[in-house]
Amino acid sequence: MIRRLLFKRIKWPGWVVLILLGIFIIIGIGKWTGDSSEEDVKQKEEKEVSNIEVEQDTENTDRYTMLINTPVINNSTLKKSIHEWIAKQKESFLSEVKSQKDVLGASNRAHLSIQVNVKKGAKDITSLIFNSYRLVDSIYGETHVKTFSIDSSHNILQLTDVLTTSEKTLDEVRSNIKGQLEKDDEIKNNLIDKKVNEALKDPNSWNWLVSQNALTLYFEKSSITEGDTGTLEVEVPFKEKISTMKDEKDNGEKYVALTFDDGPSMQVTPRVLKILKQHDAKATFFMLGSQVEKYPSIAERVANSGHEIGNHTEHHMDLTKVGKPQMVQEIQSSNQKIQDATGQFPTLIRPPYGAINSKVEDVARDNGSSLILWSVDSLDWKSKNAEAINQVVQKEVVSGSIILLHDVHPTTANALPKLLTTLEEEGYQFLTVSQLLSMQGKYTSGTYYGTT
Repeated sequence: MIRRLLFKRIKWPGWVVLILLGIFIIIGIGKWTGDSSEEDVKQKEEKEVSNIEVEQDTENTDRYTMLINTPVINNSTLKKSIHEWIAKQKESFLSEVKSQKDVLGASNRAHLSIQVNVKKGAKDITSLIFNSYRLVDSIYGETHVKTFSIDSSHNILQLTDVLTTSEKTLDEVRSNIKGQLEKDDEIKNNLIDKKVNEALKDPNSWNWLVSQNALTLYFEKSSITEGDTGTLEVEVPFKEKISTMKDEKDNGEKYVALTFDDGPSMQVTPRVLKILKQHDAKATFFMLGSQVEKYPSIAERVANSGHEIGNHTEHHMDLTKVGKPQMVQEIQSSNQKIQDATGQFPTLIRPPYGAINSKVEDVARDNGSSLILWSVDSLDWKSKNAEAINQVVQKEVVSGSIILLHDVHPTTANALPKLLTTLEEEGYQFLTVSQLLSMQGKYTSGTYYGTT
């Protein structure tokens, strides 16, 4: 009764007001719910990123102070790479402190600070962005930046593992970045073209973060200018310059991974590199540590050409027939020689003869590496005949294949031009093994054969 009387007393304009008020309330509730949902997603993402804990170490002496943040990482390869970079920063700082010991004291101390920022990127990619700042008897500090981009298992990713980066696309990215640098009022007058070109030469040396919409590069100003200090970020939107992420599937395109074992070779590897360049093709070279030791300049040339380098052990031993200590030595010794010669630390291992067992898998896992076998054996080591090599590959290749070749047989180099041309005509694109695994969503350590 009371309710009816109340509504009965409301005149016609009042009803309009009530209806509008109701609509506003509904819209408000919807917006609040949507905002809450977006906030929940944001908090979830932040929580996922914050799962990487950071330890802080400090040191104070009469001459210097150090404050270093280090993420707690279980992946041995990533952990080693991070600690090596931090160790170099400390070593350089302490060396400078020692050289300035006569002017440093309690009232004039040097300082080193290393901070890490954890940023969530596209898909399951996370970037650890390190900034090092040091000040030694100067009013201007020296800054350095280093990024480690990783997948959900904390495996280190190269930029070419994530993006479709043909030479044409890379040149477009470089042009975009140069254009932005030349418009930056703070640094444009101090830019040095030679330094800029060198900094942009190898995409796998870039410090980067990939989001859903853009590629962000981080530069030390001193690496591209004369006299400037500090760091800067340059963003290249995907919609303008980079068309596809490597893990975008179901696009109807066909991919294969070319792999070359047993090198580098003085006679064959340079020929293989020349042919691959002519076809704008990237490949993965599984190198022997003993061969890298003989021909470090050729190994470096492979890396500088944008190819991926994997570990094929030190002496091509059957790992299933040696004890674990020797197995570890075969892998770690080869890793070190490859890194010394090329600057790349291999995260892929191809066991000689394709021989594996549970112990080999355990050692690879402890090394933070994947075991890479093959799905198409060209039999180039057996036939040593260019036509036979092409026939075998053409008969067995499918999209997703990992093709086994060797850059130590001249006949393999002879077969390569026709092989690449034929595969291109059939619509195949050439990826590194890591790029192929990324396309297939296989980011974790494991054993992979390719598609048959």
